[in-house]
Amino acid sequence: MSQTNSVFILTLAIIGVGFFLKKYNFITEKEGKTISKFLMHTTFPALMIVSTARVKLDTSLFLIPLFCIIFCTIMIAVAWIWFTKYPNDLRGVLTMGAGGLNVGLFGFPIIEGLFGKEAMVYAVMFDIGNTIMTFGVVYPIGSYFSANHKGLPEFGTLMKKIFRLPPVLGMVIGLLINVSDIEMPTLFFDFLDTIAKANKALVLLLMGIYLSFELNKKQMIAISKVLVIRYAVGILFVLGIYFSLSHDSLLYAVLIVCVMLPSGMTILPFSDELNYDSRIAGTLVNISLLISFVLMWGLVLGLHLN
Repeated sequence: MSQTNSVFILTLAIIGVGFFLKKYNFITEKEGKTISKFLMHTTFPALMIVSTARVKLDTSLFLIPLFCIIFCTIMIAVAWIWFTKYPNDLRGVLTMGAGGLNVGLFGFPIIEGLFGKEAMVYAVMFDIGNTIMTFGVVYPIGSYFSANHKGLPEFGTLMKKIFRLPPVLGMVIGLLINVSDIEMPTLFFDFLDTIAKANKALVLLLMGIYLSFELNKKQMIAISKVLVIRYAVGILFVLGIYFSLSHDSLLYAVLIVCVMLPSGMTILPFSDELNYDSRIAGTLVNISLLISFVLMWGLVLGLHLN
């Protein structure tokens, strides 16, 4: 069995374990939220620090967040126009769903499994752009259309929220260590490596715990439009990457996987906070997860990315 097939089959198997643990009541989604909080404050920051502290930085890396911002902006702009005639409560959640990507929970373990830890720096830089879009654009759009009338949050408030996120703090710490050439003790990185290794399995189990399909047929047409936007724009970007980057480049492979990532899970807490129908957000996240899984597997095999 090839490494690619092994990575995807193992990924699917671990997600399946999480799903059946929830299905047979060994664990609940409420307990899954506790696991999620644990990951956000331990394994994610550790992974960010070790990934960014050890990589050889060059100016081209800082174009990756810009690439992600352009990608997400196009999807949001299409959704903004397409859903103009929808009521605000539906337009808000659908437009949010067209924006952010599930880089951390879904993308990181697959990218690491396929391409190794050296590929994580590209994924991390891509996630910087995704974080900016998620908290700087997706959340404000949700606030704008919300029945809660929260309006647009202030820029300073958004920046505080972004930089208080443990994974973002981990990324900043790693970059500071990198650019300042600080000699950290070997024990420091051994400690972080041990924590970071737990991230992949725990994240995939968490994905399975959250996996559910509460489909509402009346809302499926609207949800399908978001999926059309995401994957049509994603395929266009795949073609652009295919014809513009060297096929021997690790960046080429990572970017193709990244533009096929599913909708970000942040729209679930956003929908709860802003009083949207969380079933729409949940259905969108789950269907896009399955579509992305199949498309990524096909692209990695078809384009010989690994």
